[in-house]
Amino acid sequence: MTDFLYTLFHPLPNGIMTVLMLVIAIYWLFVLIGGIGFDDIDLDINFSPEVDVDVEVPDIEIDVADVDTDSHIVVEKVPQGILLKCLSFINVGQVPFMLVLSTFIFLLWIGSLITTHFFHVDHLGWRSVFVLLPLVIVGFFLTKVATTPMAKLFKEINYQGEEATDFFGCSGKMLSNIEGQKVGTAEFLVNRNPIKLNVISLNGEPIKYGDTVIITEEVPDKHIYYVIKDTY
Repeated sequence: MTDFLYTLFHPLPNGIMTVLMLVIAIYWLFVLIGGIGFDDIDLDINFSPEVDVDVEVPDIEIDVADVDTDSHIVVEKVPQGILLKCLSFINVGQVPFMLVLSTFIFLLWIGSLITTHFFHVDHLGWRSVFVLLPLVIVGFFLTKVATTPMAKLFKEINYQGEEATDFFGCSGKMLSNIEGQKVGTAEFLVNRNPIKLNVISLNGEPIKYGDTVIITEEVPDKHIYYVIKDTY
């Protein structure tokens, strides 16, 4: 038993993956006893069949009149597209995110234990962590294979993905100053989870850091939300 416990935490790759696996196990334990559910984990990602992602960007100036054109806010489009393709590839949206993540972590954990058993990397010290890099790539594709049957099962039970959050009317606190056409960030409490969103003043009026704001509408396809200052 002592040797087994030692192997779980040595060398470093095993230790990292065992800790992550323990976190996943604790999560599912709380799910089983009814303490938390899929929606209680704040990931700042809204998963639906289209996998909608909110990406926080620094304060920038945009032309509100042209906000619907493809020539603006390119900084959000590029990373989001890559992330969406990766998530879609491993069936996120067709399978609940925590199931996909748990499968991925479990495969990495098993892969780390097997790899360090056959290839002795203890002498590498902290550099042994780089063993996880190829395992991440292999685990990514194995996760695709493992979750494909799950996707078919959830399709049979008519799983439509987690509902996208409707932020209309949500109240939150500004985390930056905005006015005119400047985009800033505000934090909102949605379903007990703090979520940061990119916001812009609806009428262009100055809104300061710490002010309470209310979401009135969303800029189409840009994941930026018009807000007004809450004067009450």
